[in-house]
Amino acid sequence: MQQQHYWVIGADYRDLQFAEVVAGTTQVMGPFREYREAATVWREQAMATRYRATMRYTIVVNAPA
Repeated sequence: MQQQHYWVIGADYRDLQFAEVVAGTTQVMGPFREYREAATVWREQAMATRYRATMRYTIVVNAPA
């Protein structure tokens, strides 16, 4: 059985509708073997950019093959 991996993905968006990513701002961090590791990175990134209203980060998990 293959282990799940977690990724933190973020980008700066053009406006507060979050429909269009600003070219060249996408960030992908990971893979992380444990959710807690990804959550730590997510929290660090979110706090570092908390004053940029158009910046968003999320945690995603890949499905086992």
